[in-house]
Amino acid sequence: MKKITIGLLALVFLFLKSQAQQPKIIDVHIHCYDDSRFAYPAPDVAGCTSSKNASAHFRETYAALRKAGVVKAVVSGSPTAVEEWIKKDTFHLFIRGLMIDGPDDFGLDPIRFEQMVKNKQVEVFGEIGPYYSGTSLSDSVWQPYLRICEKYDIPVSVHEGGGPPETPYHGSPKARLAQSDPFLMEDVLVRYPKLRINMMHSGEVWYEHAVRMMLMYPQLYSDLGVMLWVSPLTQHYTIEFLKQAKQAGCLSRVMFGTDQMVWTGATEKSLQFLNGLTFLSTKEKQDILYNNAARFLRLNK
Repeated sequence: MKKITIGLLALVFLFLKSQAQQPKIIDVHIHCYDDSRFAYPAPDVAGCTSSKNASAHFRETYAALRKAGVVKAVVSGSPTAVEEWIKKDTFHLFIRGLMIDGPDDFGLDPIRFEQMVKNKQVEVFGEIGPYYSGTSLSDSVWQPYLRICEKYDIPVSVHEGGGPPETPYHGSPKARLAQSDPFLMEDVLVRYPKLRINMMHSGEVWYEHAVRMMLMYPQLYSDLGVMLWVSPLTQHYTIEFLKQAKQAGCLSRVMFGTDQMVWTGATEKSLQFLNGLTFLSTKEKQDILYNNAARFLRLNK
């Protein structure tokens, strides 16, 4: 009996040790959907299979996040979809985001938006996608929202870089790659020096511009997003961006994000790719996976 007890204690110790050694992860970029909006043309992307419906998407996302060791995730979608996920969030993983491409999506206006901020219904303004509506973050239509975000210290997450192939032919006729250049947000960074901004996808094809902007503006962060998993081209951008960010001394503001959408296997694929980059140290990877986002989101306040 004594040997059995010692054996059980040893197993418990090893389990607790492995849990303690597992790196904590924050994913600053995932999505949720209402049933009416749950539709994608591709059931399988980069070897990741789509969930069948919104309910399955929540279950499969939650399982993937828990398995990976994600302790917090910024989830964006419609206001109703986000609140549905919050209700089912047993382990308090989610931070409320808001996914819009145009400033009046979901009947939004600055007055309603400010009330949502006051009610803690929006903790991160984003993902916002000016690219998809043919605008940039510096356009006048976004300024009332950005002023509110600076006033209440709400971080902003903005899509930078392109979208899927043939984006202008499939629901976003005003989308233009030129509008997704990070240089176009410079007026915003000058106008709102206290505003924390996450440049999603780290600029994608504009990754050199992303690094230069981060070097100029210390309040500008970035997440790796879909670049980590969706194609060899985006993974090439990731490698080049990270090497240049490291050389420029900006890695401390690069964050882990998957842009997981409906393909929940993106979490595992993203982690495998990032952890396989040998030019990053263990500390640099842990900063990207957790520490930088904890600072951006002010989780340690």
